Order: sequence, then structure tokens, then C-alpha cells
Amino acid sequence: MRIGVFGGSFDPIHLGHIKIAIEAHSQYSLDKVIFSPLSSTWEQKSAPIADPEQRAKMCELALNKYDFFEVSYADIKRGGVTRSINTVSDIIRETKNKHLIYLIIGEDSAYQINKWEQSKELLAKTEIIVAPRNLAEKGEIDKDFNFINIDKIDVSSSTIRENIKMEKKWDHLVAPNIFKYIVENKVYK
Repeated sequence: MRIGVFGGSFDPIHLGHIKIAIEAHSQYSLDKVIFSPLSSTWEQKSAPIADPEQRAKMCELALNKYDFFEVSYADIKRGGVTRSINTVSDIIRETKNKHLIYLIIGEDSAYQINKWEQSKELLAKTEIIVAPRNLAEKGEIDKDFNFINIDKIDVSSSTIRENIKMEKKWDHLVAPNIFKYIVENKVYK
């Protein structure tokens, strides 16, 4: 079995995340993609606005119509800052090391993955799938990484949160049930 692991804050999950996962699933013949919302982000990134349970719930709602997606609560249950190596190691342990693991990351992360904690171990345990992003090049990306053949995604969770704050249109950037959940639960107000 080929398993994709897609970690992130998903604050909120948006149509770009879903498009990336669908294309990774299709282009790399993944049997499933596991979305793993982080409990909290590492020190250099700003903390998520929505609490971990809200972000996991939004993932569940956004992904429930796809039978090849699932949501893992492992990082949330672990609490604190989670590294990709923790998430991948948990999945390898749960699957008794019988599956090939693909880590799905954004292009921005691909430029800096060699600086991540335990990056050598992470790269030894996974194949990397990179989603292109609209950003200025920041160095070199490992030539052995796999790239999703997709137009660069021009949406971000921070843009959605900013649009909500500024009362600009944002409903077209998320699934309808996510829009409803955010509005009804006043997640970003």
C-alpha cells in the first residue's frame, strides 16, 4: 500500500489543500492520503487561530466525501509541537512498516527540509511529493523529490483568515460545508 501523509495546521483547510491531495493521490497512485492537523506549529511559525479540535473537524467535513482520504488525530493527541518525523514514525508503527510512505509538502518546505529536525531519518523513511507554490525560489530542491504536475496554488489559509478579518469575499476558497462551519461557529471572529 502507498500512503500519502499531508501534515499542516489546516487553519482552515481550503480547496488548494484538497486539490493538492487529489493530484498526489492520482499522479503517484496513492491508496490513501492521511491529513494530519498539527497540535501547534514549530517555533518560527505563528500559532494557529482555530483550536486543534476545530481544525480537525474542518478536515473531517472537507474530506468526508472522498473515500481515499482520512484524518489522523495523532498529532493533536500527542500535543505540543509535532515534527514530521513524529507523524511519519507513528504511521509506520501503526502499519507495521508494511507500506510505502509519501510525505506531501509545499514547495516552500522543500527548500528547507534538510534543516528540519531529524531530516535525514525522515528522508530515509519517506518519498517526498512537492506541491508547487507561488513564491520566489529560495535555493535548491533535492532532484530526487517528486513534483505534482499542477498549476501553482494561489490560495493560503492566511489569506482566508485575512479576508474574513477584512470582511472580503472568501467563500470560494473553501468547501461549502467549511464556509458554513466557520461562519456558524465564529471560528475566526
